[in-house]
Amino acid sequence: MLVLATFFPMSEGTQQPQMDVVGEFMKSTMDLSDLLGLHLLMLRIPGRGEMKVLVAGLGWATAEYLTTKLIPLWVGARAIEFNWIHTQLSFDANISLILYLSVAALIWLWSRTDLQKMYTPVVFVLLMFCSYRPLVLEIVSFAFGLSSWNLLFFKAIYTSVIGAITLHIYIGLVKTLKTY
Repeated sequence: MLVLATFFPMSEGTQQPQMDVVGEFMKSTMDLSDLLGLHLLMLRIPGRGEMKVLVAGLGWATAEYLTTKLIPLWVGARAIEFNWIHTQLSFDANISLILYLSVAALIWLWSRTDLQKMYTPVVFVLLMFCSYRPLVLEIVSFAFGLSSWNLLFFKAIYTSVIGAITLHIYIGLVKTLKTY
């Protein structure tokens, strides 16, 4: 966070909407260090692969929820007037949970030596799609004018596709290991 705040400060808000592709690309590239940190964390977690994925994914999702969504949800949902933004925050937290579990599974798959060679590029591409998700969301929202519920629906579809492909590869590997 310190590196992001130092080298990639937020641009000043202007009246016209702008798309900062280079800045968002650089921020997403810095997110690759999160993937490296998660990989190192998963190396230190003792136990089977399923537990590593569950602990790392749920831990990351919980930390992200506590630092970005809990206080706005707690303060705003207790207000007298109802606002849909709090429902959207809740849905976004669930979408993020699926994303972080998928990222943890992909990192575990990447570190496996018994993963079939044809799945290695797929895992790499999915990790890049996960890391560069904010850039993709910004491009899609700017290009198609998506906002609010439509953008949330796109996030859900995007994350579900990544999660489904990851689950397919993960189940295939676990079946070959014959551990139930």
